[in-house]
Amino acid sequence: MWWLTKERKEFIELARNTVRSIIKNYDSRYWAKKDEERKFPLEFIQDVEKHGLMGVNIPEEYGGSGHGVTEVDLILEEIAASPGGVVASNAVHGGFFNNHLLVKYGGVEVKQKYLRELAKGRLRFQVFAVTEPHTGFNTLRMKTEARRDGDYYVINGQKAFISRVRHSDLGIIAARVIPYDKAKKKTEGIALFLVDLRDHLGKEIKIEEIPNNIRRPIDTNMMYISELSIPKEHLLGDELKGFYYLLEGANVERTLIAGQCISMGRYAVKRAVEYAGQRVVFPPEPIAKYQGIQFPLADAWIRLEAADALKWKALEMIDNNGEPKQIGYYSNAAKYVAAEACALACRAAVLTLGGYGYSVDMDVERLWRGSEFLVFAQISPHMVLNFVATNVLGMPRSYGEA
Repeated sequence: MWWLTKERKEFIELARNTVRSIIKNYDSRYWAKKDEERKFPLEFIQDVEKHGLMGVNIPEEYGGSGHGVTEVDLILEEIAASPGGVVASNAVHGGFFNNHLLVKYGGVEVKQKYLRELAKGRLRFQVFAVTEPHTGFNTLRMKTEARRDGDYYVINGQKAFISRVRHSDLGIIAARVIPYDKAKKKTEGIALFLVDLRDHLGKEIKIEEIPNNIRRPIDTNMMYISELSIPKEHLLGDELKGFYYLLEGANVERTLIAGQCISMGRYAVKRAVEYAGQRVVFPPEPIAKYQGIQFPLADAWIRLEAADALKWKALEMIDNNGEPKQIGYYSNAAKYVAAEACALACRAAVLTLGGYGYSVDMDVERLWRGSEFLVFAQISPHMVLNFVATNVLGMPRSYGEA
């Protein structure tokens, strides 16, 4: 962490203490009830916003703290190391990714209009609409299109698996300004647009919730976009280079997801160790003495530590403007190893608790469900392996053109 100045370290400690003071007010019963009722943890996210944490990576000139991705990661890790797990961290993490893109690629007018309100927690910026029903990870073939009409872009299309739409004021929508079959270079012609959802939800933008049994409190939706008019000032960066901005944002997101996985996995191991130390089945020794209990938890701990090293390498490169390809290598690798380690840790925790591991009264059941989601969230393990094989090892691509 050589790149962290004394001031940044002091801020990190202050921010982590703030998160801890917030988290202690939301115990297992709170998260279990939200899970059972499938209700968004609105009180929790409002608490986070009230303390100014959503402005961590917004420049000071706009009322934020002006810090980097490392600070964001450690805040999200602190949130994930709680009974809320992935639901708690996922309730807020989208805002940090979106802040990153708005700060870097937004025009002066748009930044002045929105960043101060975001930094103060008066607006929520949690929607990132890229995935489509028929293209999945093949982003280049997205069918949502944006046509220029004077001072506006008009967007039409569909998006799938878009989270937090019902609880967000702003979002980013990706659309093609040049259709795939007309683009000379397939990676060009995708644009990113800042959308004020308050003006359009229920009108030009309609949503249909996709029920899920993993992150039950977090709404996930189909999004239907019809003749959505967006001012040209809301275009982020160059209209031809949105795909490259997506890759940049994805690398940040994968690194932050890795941190959440590591933190949640460590919390699961901690809960399992505590339980094993108290649980006596064959007196007088607790089950913590049995190697059959010890080894899966020890294995998970080792894998989580290895993932943490990869995550820190990715953070170092992101916060110090590293070479984009290298950032891609390490962010993908960190997410892959961390997600698998987290799933292993949460499964080991459930098995350690035995029948109690499946009880809704225990945190680990919710953590286990969330860990399985994190394995394929944002990018699947198979796509990471494809990426490494072709881009790092130089092996031939195993699937057709994008």
